[in-house]
Amino acid sequence: MEQLGRRIRALRKQQGLTLRKVAELAGCSDVFLSQVERSLASPSIASLKKIANALEVSIIDLIQDNPAVEEQVVTRRADRVEFRFPRAEVYSQLLARNVKRKSMQPLYKVVRPGSGSEGEYCHHGEEWGLVLEGALELTVDGREYHLEAGDSFYFNSSHQHGYENRGAVDTVLIWVISPPTF
Repeated sequence: MEQLGRRIRALRKQQGLTLRKVAELAGCSDVFLSQVERSLASPSIASLKKIANALEVSIIDLIQDNPAVEEQVVTRRADRVEFRFPRAEVYSQLLARNVKRKSMQPLYKVVRPGSGSEGEYCHHGEEWGLVLEGALELTVDGREYHLEAGDSFYFNSSHQHGYENRGAVDTVLIWVISPPTF
């Protein structure tokens, strides 16, 4: 995540976009975006998703050092690409690599107590998930759903959505996004 700010700045400049324009598209202030670019601020998952959308890239394009270029049928546990959101204490592992030409993106996600998306966001596609351990509060279009181990969800990603672990233990889940957006 240390390179995040540099990647955002490089992509913004590569596309000939100003701080103000990207901030406007992402729904944040240009001051905040400047702080992110200089690694003085850590964006929430929701904010990072909005910045990625403004730059027309995926979150993985912003945080992964060397994306896989070849087709991979099997992803071994030890080879999963992991990305963390330090401020939110949420981390995800890609269960499949090189998803650019795929129709879905499966994630193994751990949400620490008191953490979550830190806001709501929306994008094109659909999402499905299964809570393996703990509990999760999922919000879709302002409606809250309490999910426990064994519960699953499915919704259209164009609806405003976010999540939070309000419990005392980690929430572990499988989360699938279609098409890939991370």
